[in-house]
Amino acid sequence: MSSNMRIESARRKWAALSERPFVHLVRLFLGRIFYGNGDAGEGELPFGAGVLLALLPLPGGFYAVFLFEKYSSLLEWMRGEQIREPLTAAMPEEYFFIVLSVVVTGLVSVWRWDSIFPDRRDHANLVPLPLRTGAIFLSNLIAVLLLAAILAIDVNLASAFLFPLALGASVNSFGFFVHFLGVHALVVIMASVYSFFAVLLTIGLLMAMLPYPLFRRFSLYLRAAIIAGLVATPATSFAVPTALDRWPNTVVHLLPPVWFLGLSQRLGHVASPQLAALARTALIASAITLVASVIIYAISYGRFFARIPEVANDAGRTRPEGFSWIYKLLDRTVLTSPFDRGGYRFVVKTLLRSEPHTLTLGGFCALGFVLAAQFLVSAFNGRHSGAGTVLSPELLALPLILSYCTLVGIRLAFEVPIELRANWIFQFNIDKTNGDAASLATKMMLSFVLPWVFAIVLPLSVCLYGLGAGLLESFVVTTWSFLLARALVLRFRKLAFTCAFPPFRESAVVLAISYVLGFFVFVVLTANLEYWALFSPARAAVLITIAGICWYVLFRLRKEVQDADKRLIFDEGSPTGYELLDLARGS
Repeated sequence: MSSNMRIESARRKWAALSERPFVHLVRLFLGRIFYGNGDAGEGELPFGAGVLLALLPLPGGFYAVFLFEKYSSLLEWMRGEQIREPLTAAMPEEYFFIVLSVVVTGLVSVWRWDSIFPDRRDHANLVPLPLRTGAIFLSNLIAVLLLAAILAIDVNLASAFLFPLALGASVNSFGFFVHFLGVHALVVIMASVYSFFAVLLTIGLLMAMLPYPLFRRFSLYLRAAIIAGLVATPATSFAVPTALDRWPNTVVHLLPPVWFLGLSQRLGHVASPQLAALARTALIASAITLVASVIIYAISYGRFFARIPEVANDAGRTRPEGFSWIYKLLDRTVLTSPFDRGGYRFVVKTLLRSEPHTLTLGGFCALGFVLAAQFLVSAFNGRHSGAGTVLSPELLALPLILSYCTLVGIRLAFEVPIELRANWIFQFNIDKTNGDAASLATKMMLSFVLPWVFAIVLPLSVCLYGLGAGLLESFVVTTWSFLLARALVLRFRKLAFTCAFPPFRESAVVLAISYVLGFFVFVVLTANLEYWALFSPARAAVLITIAGICWYVLFRLRKEVQDADKRLIFDEGSPTGYELLDLARGS
């Protein structure tokens, strides 16, 4: 049989296999996990599978490229240095890549959690078909296993080759490059698989033990806690590799990335006795996590799939409204128009009940706590502390960090739509020319910052720093938060969550860089200015003058934007010809 005939026969067999119902089910579940339960406009990020898979390897790839300078044999010769034990020298970078693999895979797993189990649409479409429940479960399980394999390979695709190539440049040995390539790729892929199934096991346990209504209530907080832990994990990259040598057998050995670092060092034949023991821990923990997650997944799947009709019936039940006194207080003070009152309630309920929005905000708040913890450690290293005082720019920066991350998180959450097919009710009932969306967004954002500033920051600052310094700290945090909120919604002309995703523009990269630079201006520069102003009333007056100038600039810019066009929009793309005939405007 010729090669062409063999290829044609293989094609026919593959075509026949791909037409089997079981293969169709696997493709259905795998596609739904990537693309979500609904349309892209229903609150899912508008990323196709190709775009998502292309973005995941970028962090590790970029970091690996920067390592070429560190391990370049030419630069080592020019600096008069030589790396004698490259695997030991590269241990901090190896640990970072393991952490990166665990964090990225875990975040994607938490993000796509709702898409792993079948939903009401799947139940309605699949149950009437002549398909066994076991076949549906097995196909979904295979789709989950394929997802774990795809994520593990894709997240580490660039770094698994570039990092060994960079380290191999310092050795000039092809055998070393091949050996380290195999070891590094195996370890980071195993770390990714462990992270995926650890998330699956954690949430699956909660799902198996709790009644479904209680699970839905607590799963959101659990996922937010997992995100907080994952976001905090990269902070260990700066201390753990050093702590392993200085403090053996300490609490750092409980971190899963350390287990896989021990596995990497063991396979590279350079592991200490403690790391060699942790290599066995990595293998045992991976096996137990994989088997336990599959078992818990099967139990949770059976309970969840059987209760989908009941869940659909319970979905329409309303829960009693709480904290109504807060709304009444706000109505009498800051929510001065019907647009503000109705819009504020809609935004708050969506932000606190919708999982994509809550997880987005929770992720940024977790990032804020991680950064604040790092600044807190730096505050007690003696660089700025003087005699008899605990004041330092790092301590003054703590509330600014939390404020910045909270405000940016809420602003980005505003861009995530929810139930776009229902936004016609806003277009029909709201006068598009008589609603200040930017003012409403500002009030909404500040309501998540100012309460803890006045309840926590003010009294704590007065107790720690004294009356004058405490009042100045509270003034700076409040004023700068207001200025940042106004700047973030400068051109905001829509009701949050009711507008489709803005089309991707080349300026998105510039916008991301501006957020990073804005952090340094808002936090680092402001904290140092405040520290400088604390020792002189004249300097404090200068700081207040700077705040007044910034407010005036934002006021003028906002006035120019309103004069140009203050109509509410419900589509970031090109405007339609009539937009529901502007019925609300004519009423």
